[in-house]
Amino acid sequence: MTFHRFLVAALCVAASPTLADRIEIQPRTDHVTIFPQGATIRWQVDLADAPQGRHELILPGLPQGMDPSALRIEAEGATIGSVALQTGRPHPGTAAESPAITDARDRLRAARDALIDFEHTIARHRADADSWRERAGMVRDMMRGDTRVGADQLQANADQAGQMIADYLARASDAGREAALMESGREPLERDIRQAEEALAAVLNDTGHETLVVTVEKTSDDARLSLSGFTRQASWAPDYDLRLERDSGRIAMQRGLVITQSSGIDWQDVALTLSTARPSGQVAPTEVPGWMPSIVDPATLMRNQGAAAPAVAGAVAESYIASDAAQDSPVAAKAVLANIGMTVAYDYPGPVTIRDGADANRLRLDDKLLEAEVLAEAAPRFDDTAFVVAETTNSLDEPILPGQATLYLDGAMIGQTMLELTAPGDDLDLAFGPIDGITAELRVPEDEQGERGLIRRSNAQSLTETLILRNLTGEDWPLRVVDRVPVSRQSDLTVDWSADPQPSETDPDGRRGILYWQDLLAAGDSREITLTTQMRWPEGKELRR
Repeated sequence: MTFHRFLVAALCVAASPTLADRIEIQPRTDHVTIFPQGATIRWQVDLADAPQGRHELILPGLPQGMDPSALRIEAEGATIGSVALQTGRPHPGTAAESPAITDARDRLRAARDALIDFEHTIARHRADADSWRERAGMVRDMMRGDTRVGADQLQANADQAGQMIADYLARASDAGREAALMESGREPLERDIRQAEEALAAVLNDTGHETLVVTVEKTSDDARLSLSGFTRQASWAPDYDLRLERDSGRIAMQRGLVITQSSGIDWQDVALTLSTARPSGQVAPTEVPGWMPSIVDPATLMRNQGAAAPAVAGAVAESYIASDAAQDSPVAAKAVLANIGMTVAYDYPGPVTIRDGADANRLRLDDKLLEAEVLAEAAPRFDDTAFVVAETTNSLDEPILPGQATLYLDGAMIGQTMLELTAPGDDLDLAFGPIDGITAELRVPEDEQGERGLIRRSNAQSLTETLILRNLTGEDWPLRVVDRVPVSRQSDLTVDWSADPQPSETDPDGRRGILYWQDLLAAGDSREITLTTQMRWPEGKELRR
């Protein structure tokens, strides 16, 4: 059994030869591959009921705005001829009405029949009311015109006639009341008719979708077509629940998917594949232009630019005079999976239904477990408390994709964060909220004369600071204190620093000027770290912090 592949390269073809017949078939969506932006949708068209020979197939209901160059058709048991992609529903001539049109007509017919039955019932109640009123009138007329009634019988006959009139009028009132009560049901029936008329009009003139017109030669009884096209109106993103249990030092990672789509059609019971490829994004590296710096004479620049020149000349001179300063490397954007040439695909287990234009759908993917080292981390220069930090490694056989994560500590939700791309084997540090019982403080001590710890001269600055940590909790905590010292990038700027106690690590992960002090902070204990920095520079220069 062979397949015929057809690339729709020229969808503007509209003419078709004389055909045996035209057949309208609604394609069935059976598989979707969704990307971080966009999706490839696959449809199946069963030709088992079509006779062998040549036909023109009308395939309506495809998403509007599909990229024609990305449309593919595969045929099994048939040969493909001309293909045309049209907006809206074409007039198929002798083609039988599609199930969608038949269902819409049946719905409108049923709505109109319901209103007819409703009005018939009301009319019967009103006829009953008129009939009882007529009977009451007849009795009244008979009594007025009957002179044969003697005086001794008048009272009895009047009472009997009056009772009959009262009974007939009561029945007329009951029938009229039933008709009036039923009137409240008219508006819903009329609304059903309007909605059914609108639905039929939408199906008959479907400008919100594309229609594919395909000429085929059926050669096998079990012939079928497979269509696939790309839409940009869909996306997915990872979503995580991260649950840290401090006692076990484990992070339970529940991975989920958030999917949105507004392709114009519902995805009903489809097989779903999630791919990290980005067909809508950049596929080639940026061409790097040459860099040709130049130097200028500040005096000349000032003469040329007048009053505005001094500020510009100073900025230019400052940029190029410090020729011994290290050049900054360009700042790279956050890494995304496509940028490192790695594509991961997930086949979601079981069929999935995602409505067009509905709110974001969250699907659960799986659960993973990460081993972590839990500690308290404090940055007294910026924060007044320490935070729970879990240091772990991506021990999975696949990358942890960028996405939003909801954080839980010992069963309680504490916030949300964004995970960055983490390749297998890479380190992953996660923060799980503040520890209110571990306080952090930055203090500038006074000397014996009451002067503060900052000493500044025209070409020098000396600063002494104290980092103070207190453990007011009832348990011991492994603690990491993080601070910084200035880093010089110019030979004329000299920086010296000292710390008591000495840091346990400097420049971690290449972060210049960052200091770590790591040790156990017992319950009820405190710790002080004294940090002194000195900076010197030539006379006539200014220090920019």
